[in-house]
Amino acid sequence: MTDLDLIAASAASPAGAAPHLTITVHGDPEPQGAISYSKHGRGYYSNDPTLKVWREAVRNAAMVRLGTHQHVPGLGEKKKSAGPCLVCDRKKKDHGLLTGALRAEFIVSLVRPKSVPVTRDPITRSSGDWDHHGRSIGDALTQASVMCDDSQIVDGRVAKYYAGSGRPLVLDRPGAVIRIWALDPQAVV
Repeated sequence: MTDLDLIAASAASPAGAAPHLTITVHGDPEPQGAISYSKHGRGYYSNDPTLKVWREAVRNAAMVRLGTHQHVPGLGEKKKSAGPCLVCDRKKKDHGLLTGALRAEFIVSLVRPKSVPVTRDPITRSSGDWDHHGRSIGDALTQASVMCDDSQIVDGRVAKYYAGSGRPLVLDRPGAVIRIWALDPQAVV
């Protein structure tokens, strides 16, 4: 039985059941904040280079775990085109393994600065807002075709802790544990 078969078989599980999908990502988590604009009107994230590395790590971990691929637009089509994927012939709006309502939990393990005691939680501005961490992970999962769009997450939780804190699901090194439940029995393609 493949991972996709296991996800499909457990899609009808009652609340409180084990997640349908768990992905562990190692890397330095980066929050995805609001878009800033240059004097020429071009939008960008202030932490763009490090954010791209983090989102790529999440995307690659998800694609390896599930065997999915990013939407590949046809020749001459714009990058964000709604046209069919050259690999699987599915439209971008339908290009996701999970298609219905989802519950998601993202446990983010951050680098603990040497000046911070082991017992302290990451409540400083430099650790990023919890919802911004969720935004970066959700967008990366959409790019990896785990779901069609991160708007499918109707019940979500993001927690951020320092790596090695010993809390459940917190990693020993920076990264994240991503857990997803399909709320709709028909949500798995």
